[in-house]
Amino acid sequence: MFGSIAFTQAKSGIENYNQLGRGNEYIWMPVVHYEAKKGMYAELRYNYEDLKTFSFYAGKTYAGETDLKHSITPMAGYCIGKFTGLSLAVNAEAEWKDLYVSTQTQFSMATKKEAANFFFSWSEAGYNVSQVFFAGLAIQYTRQQGANDMQPGLLAGLNLKNISIPFYLFSPFQKGRYMVLGFVYEYHLKRKTNNGLHLE
Repeated sequence: MFGSIAFTQAKSGIENYNQLGRGNEYIWMPVVHYEAKKGMYAELRYNYEDLKTFSFYAGKTYAGETDLKHSITPMAGYCIGKFTGLSLAVNAEAEWKDLYVSTQTQFSMATKKEAANFFFSWSEAGYNVSQVFFAGLAIQYTRQQGANDMQPGLLAGLNLKNISIPFYLFSPFQKGRYMVLGFVYEYHLKRKTNNGLHLE
């Protein structure tokens, strides 16, 4: 499926997610990623695996651009903070016309006795209603210490050139509902004829 590798330039991005509603606790989750021209990938997260936890991931992206645009990025990572341990993760996405699906999946192994291993997945499917507006469904799934926690959600957002603003409402029909507001900025690095770098 990923035999067609399509890389033209390096790119980087900043993601900023803000969670509010569950127990009225505010959680800030920034993510910074970089993808080199040949697909080498790095990602830095905070408050993602657990509160007050930094995590760093490295891997490689395999992508293709036919009628179905698609990419998969297997990664290995290390977490330090409230949760300390090792992670194996995969980011994958596909887009066909105005439809898209994406998933972030990981298995994290704790190296401290007070923490537990866990499996986590955040997946979503959406439709680009117009060049600016998109909507869809999302789901988060966590398995830890034999317990399953599945949280379905609604998704809507705006695309403004290289800026995306998604809004999620998880468990919308339950008392434990909560919101996540994101801000995603992505830019490409192009080389100038004078060997400088140009941000797009």
